[in-house]
Amino acid sequence: MNKKMILLAGGMVGAAVFFGGCGTDPHRIDTSGNRGLTTVDDINFKDWQMTASKAINSLLASGVLSRQDGRKTILMISTVKNSTSQHINTKILTDKMRQAVLRSGKALTTTAISGSGAEDKATRQVRKLEDDDMFNQATVQKSGTAIAPDMSLAGEIIQQKTTLGRKSESYFFFHLTLTDLKTGLAVWEDNFEVAKQAKKPVFGW
Repeated sequence: MNKKMILLAGGMVGAAVFFGGCGTDPHRIDTSGNRGLTTVDDINFKDWQMTASKAINSLLASGVLSRQDGRKTILMISTVKNSTSQHINTKILTDKMRQAVLRSGKALTTTAISGSGAEDKATRQVRKLEDDDMFNQATVQKSGTAIAPDMSLAGEIIQQKTTLGRKSESYFFFHLTLTDLKTGLAVWEDNFEVAKQAKKPVFGW
């Protein structure tokens, strides 16, 4: 083996060690910190957190959940449409918002109905026990007692991707609306934006 081949082989081994030895073991991170992964094409957990926080603050500050009769508004979660190129679960956003609304004490939320059907089917299932002699009928929930929602939360997430040379960019547009179900009118709307950029290296990935 000549000198050039020895140097080439040594370089290849060195490169393999360099690229193969830079990994890290899986580990947990603090979700309240900023050490999470940031990718251009995906909505990462910090994006969900920041968007949900802004949406919650905007909704609660608007005052639309307050009622003059003293009764708490009943809120249902309708459909948040995913119009991005990614497979994402929009419940990450709506669940955070619903929990914050409940904690605020300004409204209650229903799981008996949603944009995709009941989130908890038990409300309807238990009423089928009215004719079942196995159950004490005095303890069975009766038909006509469930409370219908007053308002509905819906929205859409849109993604726009741009590439220029080695730079890539994704722009995520969150549009949310709150509808008064009695009138069909939107009583609150807001938009929330997330934009991210990355630059590909000259060599590698």
